[in-house]
Amino acid sequence: MKILKRIIIWLLVLITLLIVVAYILPGSYKVERSILIKGDVNTIYSMACDFNNWDYWTPWTAEDDPTATEEIIGNCEVGAVHRWDGEEMGKGEMMITEMVPQQMINWDLKFEDFSEKMIIGMFFEPEGDDWVVTWTAEGELGYNPLYRYYGLMIDSDLGADYEKGLQQLKEFCEALPDYPGIKIVELTSSPAISVKDSVRMEDLGVFMETFMTQLYMYAMRQEANITGHAYSIYYNWDPDGLILVEAGIPVSETLPGEDMIKPARLPGGKAVKAIYRGPYEEMAVVYEALEQYMTVMKYEPVGLAYEVYVVSADTEPDPAKYETHVYFPIK
Repeated sequence: MKILKRIIIWLLVLITLLIVVAYILPGSYKVERSILIKGDVNTIYSMACDFNNWDYWTPWTAEDDPTATEEIIGNCEVGAVHRWDGEEMGKGEMMITEMVPQQMINWDLKFEDFSEKMIIGMFFEPEGDDWVVTWTAEGELGYNPLYRYYGLMIDSDLGADYEKGLQQLKEFCEALPDYPGIKIVELTSSPAISVKDSVRMEDLGVFMETFMTQLYMYAMRQEANITGHAYSIYYNWDPDGLILVEAGIPVSETLPGEDMIKPARLPGGKAVKAIYRGPYEEMAVVYEALEQYMTVMKYEPVGLAYEVYVVSADTEPDPAKYETHVYFPIK
C-alpha cells in the first residue's frame, strides 16, 4: 500500500509540475515561411485569394478525406468563406478578413473543437522581376495545457506543411504562361447580329470593315441599342486557304436579320479571358498563353474562342494601341 501511495503522490506531483510548466510556456505562436516565385503577381495572387484554386497547390485537400464536404461562398473578396466537415479534416472554416490586391491577404481560421482562432496571412513583395511570397500563421494557445505543449511543435509541424504548399504554389505558378492578367470571368449571354462567311486571310480586314459597317447600319435602321463592342469568331484557321469567320455586334434584343445578316447570340457562362494590346498580326501570343493556361489549370473549353474589339482601327490609327479582349468559354 505504501508503494502504491507513493506512486500516486509522485504522479500527482508530476501532473501538477506538467501543468505549472505548461503555463510558463508561451501562450501564443507565430509560424512564417517564404519562397521566391517567378511570374505575374496577378496570377500568383489569384491562386491564393480564390478558394476554388487552393486544391491546385495547398498541402491539404478534400481528396485526403473521402468523407469531407465543402462549401465556398464568395470569390476573392473580404467575407469570402470556405467551410469543410469531414472525419479526417474535422469541421472548420476559413474567412478572408482583409486584403490589398497584389500585396496581402488575411484569413481567420477556426476549428469546431478549438476555441481560439488562427490568423493566416500571405504577403507578396517584389524582388527584381520575381515575387517573394510569405505565408504566416499566428494565434493564442488558450489555457489548455495540451495546447501549450503543442505550441512547442507547431513551427516544425505547420511549417513543414507551409514549405510544401509554397513549393507547390511556386511550381504551379511557374508552369502557367508569363502573360499578365489572365482570369476567369462569368459572362451573361446576349443577343447579337452577325455575318458569317469564308474568306482568305489577306481579305479579313476588308471583310470586317465592310460587314461591320453593314451591321451597324442595320441595327440603326431597326432602332436597336448596340450593347457592346464588335466581335469575331473564327471557326477554323487556315492561313493558306479559306477561313470561316463570323463578325458581329451585340444588341439589346433579338432581330430578324436580312440578307447575310443573321440573328446570333454571344455565349454566357464561365470563360477564360485575356487582354491583348497591339496589332492583329501578332495575336498568336495571346492564344498560346490562354491555351497553356487552360492546360495547366485543367479547364475544358466548350464552344469557340472569340475576340472583342474594344479599341480598333475605327477609332485608333495606331495598331500598337489596339485593345482586343479574347475569351475561351470553359466548363
